[in-house]
Amino acid sequence: MSRKWVGAVVIAGMVLFTLAVWRDLPERIPTHWNFRGEVNDWSSRAFGAFFAPVLALLLWLGLPVLRRLDPRRQNYERFDATFITLVNCIVLFMGAMHGMMLGSALGWPIDMGRAAFTLIGVAFIVLGNFLPRVRSNWWMGVRTPWTLENERVWRETHRLAGWTFVGAGVIAIVAVALPAPLRGPVALGALMIGGLLPAAWSYVLWRRYQREGTT
Repeated sequence: MSRKWVGAVVIAGMVLFTLAVWRDLPERIPTHWNFRGEVNDWSSRAFGAFFAPVLALLLWLGLPVLRRLDPRRQNYERFDATFITLVNCIVLFMGAMHGMMLGSALGWPIDMGRAAFTLIGVAFIVLGNFLPRVRSNWWMGVRTPWTLENERVWRETHRLAGWTFVGAGVIAIVAVALPAPLRGPVALGALMIGGLLPAAWSYVLWRRYQREGTT
């Protein structure tokens, strides 16, 4: 996953799959589901079929450009393989969601409520394993005013984020076994706490180190 070409292969696969099923796709494609896995939003066939591949391509091409524009671009050399891996994982996540969405439009027996939370849970677990390796930058990681100001706050915040993201991902995956009325609130609640807790902790750390006069 740390090879730059992995993302290109995934995007090519998204496009080829879209072209292969294009004629069988309905005129309206489901693009959003509620907690119960029921469709509550639709798009045109062209938009639903090509939006994800185009967005994935823009991200795959754009994130390396943003990296070069980052005032802290020298830090990327300290986590270069991790940066490439995370970009590829984002593209792979989009590819999986795209495949499930088109599969649902084609009538495949996919429970999108369970499938989406499972996939998001896996994504959080993957992110949690890599976040502690990310160094201070403007585009990737837990970017709060306090982590960006203080390198020590950045490091300790991302250590915590590694644990909270993995924990939230595990809970989200386990939650798919719950009844539909509970599944969404439990999974979404865990994901929100897992993402917001490190941001709040970064402020606590920053205040502590300000009082101590340490960096």
